[in-house]
Amino acid sequence: MGLANDRDEKNLFGYLAREFETFDERPIGEVDSLVLSCLSYYRWPGEEVRGPEGLPVRELFRAESFDAMTQGLWDPEGLVHLLASVAASPRFRDVRVCAYADDFDESAEKQFSACTLLLPCGGAYLSFRGTDNTVVGWKEDFNMAFETGVPSQLAAVSYVERVAPLIEGPLYLGGHSKGGNLAVCAAARCSARVASRIARSFSHDGPGFTEEALADAGWIDRAHLVSKTVPRSSVIGMLFERQEDYAVVESSTSGLMQHNPFSWVVEGADFSYAQGIGRGASFVDKTLNEWIASMSHKEREGFVDTLFSVINAGGKDTFGELGESWQTTVPAMLRELGGLEPAARANITRALALLVRTLVPDFELPQLPDLPQFELPDFAALERRGAAAPEQPADADGATRR
Repeated sequence: MGLANDRDEKNLFGYLAREFETFDERPIGEVDSLVLSCLSYYRWPGEEVRGPEGLPVRELFRAESFDAMTQGLWDPEGLVHLLASVAASPRFRDVRVCAYADDFDESAEKQFSACTLLLPCGGAYLSFRGTDNTVVGWKEDFNMAFETGVPSQLAAVSYVERVAPLIEGPLYLGGHSKGGNLAVCAAARCSARVASRIARSFSHDGPGFTEEALADAGWIDRAHLVSKTVPRSSVIGMLFERQEDYAVVESSTSGLMQHNPFSWVVEGADFSYAQGIGRGASFVDKTLNEWIASMSHKEREGFVDTLFSVINAGGKDTFGELGESWQTTVPAMLRELGGLEPAARANITRALALLVRTLVPDFELPQLPDLPQFELPDFAALERRGAAAPEQPADADGATRR
C-alpha cells in the first residue's frame, strides 16, 4: 500500500501518515490513545525493552522480528503495517518502549501483558494488552462475569504501582478490548499517590465490570478519569456495561468485526462519532447482561466453567488452532455440548455462537452427521433489524454518551 493511499485512509494508518504534530504541539487525544494501546499487542524482543529506559519504537521495527512479535495475535499483517506507520511518524517514532511485561499462566487462568511508552513531551502511557487468541486468555475474560479481581486485573494494579515511581510527569493508562478493562481497573484500585498522577484512563471497547466492582470507593472517586470509546456494533465493550460514559465511533466494517481497531473511522485528528450504538448490538448487549445479572455468583462460575469445558474438548490451546483443525475439534466440542442438560446446552450454545462470531467471523458451522443440530442466534439479522430503529440522542458535540 502506497504512502499516498495511506494518507487518504480514514483510519489509524491514515492518521499516522498525515498528522505530523508533536505531542508538545497537540496533547494526547482519543486516536493517539488507540494507537498507543495497540502497541501493547506486540511481543517485544530483547531485554532492553524490559528495563526502565527501553528503546525508541523506530528501532524495534525489525523485519527479522515480525513473526515472533505477532505470533498468536490477531491480524499479524495489520500489526506489522501499524508498527511501520508508527516508526515512520514524527509524532510517535521517538516514543520509547520500556518496562515490558508478559505473564502467561495457564494454571492460574492468567494472560497479562503490558508495556510503558515514554512520551517525548514527558510522562508516559501505560499500555495494557487485550486478549490474544489463547483459550486461557478468553477464559480469564469470562471469569470477569463473576470475579471482581481476576489475575490480570490484580497484575495491572501491581504493574502501575511498580512502574509509576520510575517515571516523571503525568501518567496515561489505556488499552483495547480486555486491556481497556485493565486500564480502568488499575486507575480505580491503585494507591492515592499514584492516582493523583493519572491524567486519563482510556478504554477502547473494553468490557465493563460487575456490580460488586462498582461498589468500590475507588471507582466512584475516580470515574472522572475514564474515557471510553466503543464502535456502533460493540458487543465486547458493552459486556457487563453498567457504569462508564462512552462515545460511539463509526467503523468501516460491520457487526462484531467492528471490534477491530483498524476499522475505526478517523476524521482529521479525531474519531468520526456516531449517533448511537446499533440497535442489533444494543439488543444483544442488553440480553446478555440481563442474563448474566440474573445469575448468582456460583451460577456464573458454573456457566463459565461449563462453557470452557466444551471449548477445551477441542484439545487445542488457541482459537486459531481450533479453527485450523475444525474437522476434529468441532465434532469433539459438539459431542461435549450434546451431553449437557437441555437448559445448560441452550445457554452454552448461545455464548459459543457469540464467541465464534467474534473470533472467527467467517466461520460456518459444518454439517456433520450423527451430531445434534443446534440453532444459533442470527446476530446479523439482529443488526439489520436494529439499523431501521431510531438512534439514541447525541450530545451537542454529536457524540453519544451514556
